Amino acid sequence: MLPKFSKEDLNIYPKNMPKALIHTLIIACLLLGLSGLRAGRNIQGVLAVLDNWAFMLLWIPTAVACCAVPFKIRDNSFELKLAYYLGMFVAFIFIINKLRYLR
Repeated sequence: MLPKFSKEDLNIYPKNMPKALIHTLIIACLLLGLSGLRAGRNIQGVLAVLDNWAFMLLWIPTAVACCAVPFKIRDNSFELKLAYYLGMFVAFIFIINKLRYLR
């Protein structure tokens, strides 16, 4: 038997958080990921862009959300979506620093 999900459970936006803020973070991560094109406009540049996008939009946010699962188990009102977006912001800051120091 499949679990029943409400519309709120399937929504990607956390409660009490502006949607424009989430959209801005996602767009900023996508644009910053394009910095991988400095490696060249060939396959190496494309792979660098895909690596940046995977790093900022998938790996680090998922790791932060997985580390926050005990908080969700302890407090049912905790939103893992917020932890995911926190991880996305942390990855964004990390990529900015990486671009600053690895020229």
